Amino acid sequence: MCWVVVILVVVVVLFGVWASADVGSNIYLKTICKASTDRRVVALTFDDGPDEQMTPKVLDVLKRHNIKATFFLVGAKVESHPHIVRQMVEQGHIVANHTYSHSGLFPLSSARKVEQEVRRCNDAISAAVGVRPRLFRPPFGVTNPIIGRVIGVLGLTAIGWSVRSLDTVSAKSCSEVCRRVEEKLHQGAIILLHDRCAKADVLLESIINSTLERGYDFVTLDKMLQIDTYEN
Repeated sequence: MCWVVVILVVVVVLFGVWASADVGSNIYLKTICKASTDRRVVALTFDDGPDEQMTPKVLDVLKRHNIKATFFLVGAKVESHPHIVRQMVEQGHIVANHTYSHSGLFPLSSARKVEQEVRRCNDAISAAVGVRPRLFRPPFGVTNPIIGRVIGVLGLTAIGWSVRSLDTVSAKSCSEVCRRVEEKLHQGAIILLHDRCAKADVLLESIINSTLERGYDFVTLDKMLQIDTYEN
């Protein structure tokens, strides 16, 4: 009997870890991770910007290819570099909420703190470009009942990913990351990249060329998912 209890406890703990750590689990927070479509389209998304050095280079690559992406922004960085956010919007990209500070303690925060982080990020974006995002991506892709409840109350749409590039793993080369994206590509994929990483522009160029060679087109999240990106 004792072993049965231990096994049940382990199962419950493992379930809780999976439900929190897997952005696509949809246990605590309903999160869109891909589109259901028969078209060969994918969407590019970037986290953790804007970065003063790398984001303008990423924007240059996107402009050269006439591709639009979605940037999940950190509010504190928006306040430091509002001109980059304005450049994003002027070039037709979508800007979205990735909390104000992207703190490692965010998943452990109270409901009040979670709401504050999300609202402050939207306030920073609104001050920079005059729009309030409806799209939200939780830092690290970690969710819990508190985050789920707050995002629901705020009426935001949570966006995950179906292709995780692992571009933040410093041991991986651009070719390795690009190959990983190639192997996981599928119709309706949401690709996760970071515009703060060194050589993010070089990696992006490779991913774009490789994806186009495989017959995929790039579209924005709103067109691929048929959702609203900003508050009315």
